[in-house]
Amino acid sequence: MTSTEQKIAAQILYLEDNRATGPDSLRVTRLPAADKGGDWEICGICDGIEPAVFRHLKSLLDAGKKEEAWEASLQYVLDNTQAVRTWLGAQDCPAVEFFLRDFFFNAGIKSASLAVQRAVNARNGSLKEDGIAGPATRSAFQAALTVNGETVMLMLLHRFREQHYRSCKQWGAFGKGWINRLDAAASFAAGLLL
Repeated sequence: MTSTEQKIAAQILYLEDNRATGPDSLRVTRLPAADKGGDWEICGICDGIEPAVFRHLKSLLDAGKKEEAWEASLQYVLDNTQAVRTWLGAQDCPAVEFFLRDFFFNAGIKSASLAVQRAVNARNGSLKEDGIAGPATRSAFQAALTVNGETVMLMLLHRFREQHYRSCKQWGAFGKGWINRLDAAASFAAGLLL
């Protein structure tokens, strides 16, 4: 894991649980009743979605192996969102990479892929907006990054990520938190712009 990857993964964990700033603050928390991820989570790693990973992390915390649990959590975030790297190709775009990995981790691959397709289409692309980041989407996204630059694409991804949140059935329960997270993610991403 590179230092940039570690920084990205740590920020995603922090956005999932703003008390998680390192190994000593990693903990198990109860999910809100309206959350569909299960009953318990460790920085967004939920017992209802990833039960084996959750149990493993919890067992490490219960055994007092906080450092090991932290490293496993960081690696899980990176492994879980690794597809984003293929969307970028060989380009080094840490701000967009972070922003998409965070959205992917928070809302899933289909939501993040759809935001990519809409961002490309907003800059004269003609992608089918199906939420599948196949070869055509990846190629068009890489071209759009080259032509428009990371800052413009980040702005477009922000717009379509917000639209996604506002369209969710659970907007009433979680909307304010989602927008706070969106703004925090955008701010962190801006600090990564090359």
